[in-house]
Amino acid sequence: MQRFALLLALSLFAQLVLGGCALLRPAQDPIVALDQSIEAQDYNSAWRTAARIDREQASPELRQRLDTLDQDIIRFERTRITRARQLANAGQWREALDSLDQARKHWAHGYAIPDARADIDQRQLRELLATRSRLLISEAEWLRQQQDAASDLERFADPSAASLHQRLARRRAELAEELSMLGEWHFTAGDAALARDSLRAAHRLMPDAPAHPQLAQAEQALASSTREAQQRRSATLQREARARLTRYERSGAMEDLLAARDYIHQHRQRGNLQQEASQVDALCKERFELDLARGDALYASGDYQGAYRHWSAIAPLMPGDRELEKKLERTRRVLTSLEQLRQP
Repeated sequence: MQRFALLLALSLFAQLVLGGCALLRPAQDPIVALDQSIEAQDYNSAWRTAARIDREQASPELRQRLDTLDQDIIRFERTRITRARQLANAGQWREALDSLDQARKHWAHGYAIPDARADIDQRQLRELLATRSRLLISEAEWLRQQQDAASDLERFADPSAASLHQRLARRRAELAEELSMLGEWHFTAGDAALARDSLRAAHRLMPDAPAHPQLAQAEQALASSTREAQQRRSATLQREARARLTRYERSGAMEDLLAARDYIHQHRQRGNLQQEASQVDALCKERFELDLARGDALYASGDYQGAYRHWSAIAPLMPGDRELEKKLERTRRVLTSLEQLRQP
């Protein structure tokens, strides 16, 4: 008993000594601790170290380390999130999500990485449901095309024919129900086109049932979107057409007039450019008549070369104009005769 008491006393004494030594051991330098954690990208440990530091009482060097820590964490988040988004854009959803899960092991605090993961996960869900919808729409179209063949099964007395007919009927009903749910989801998510296609395929499978009410809403939304897109396209084409007309009015250059006319006539229907077309046609006629008269004046003064150049320049304004063709042909003959007279 005495021996046991002695051993217990020695054990207690050893613990007191060791505990005292631990209390006397100097704490690790916070700068060293931060540098080690940052180098290892262990931002959780670095954050815990920083949380124990009073910035007001910290040395300038230590405050600089704390600022560096904040910058490194921000840089780490951006780098990992950018990489994850690149993977997601390439359709590598598992790799994208795994990379963010690994990043959270290095930095479990903050909102940037969890928010990015939630966003990528939501994008994956949208892509998955879109792919599923397209596959089921294809299956629904195939089933619809086989309707006549499925009806022929009723002529057979063999029980397997009735069983197959029932299986096809059940599949049509299941498919119509799932496509309806997917159509609702796509409509809520703002994808009116996929909502319309899904709900339309469901209705075609079960034509005797009432059409889903959101089918008409999706079709209306798409029609409205198409009209808005057409209006935006027309507005863009009209702005460009007017800009080209203004450019010619400022420069007076023949190439600017021809460029404006070609652009306006090319996009006349798509851009509703009837007014601009009338304007540019009037400008072309005005320029043609004016330069035609100038060519006449040059011809009358004996400047046949000048008249020919003038008339050739305006030929693209009125292709096939008989009067201009006659003037050009007559001038070519005159120039040819003059050239022959100059020869010895």
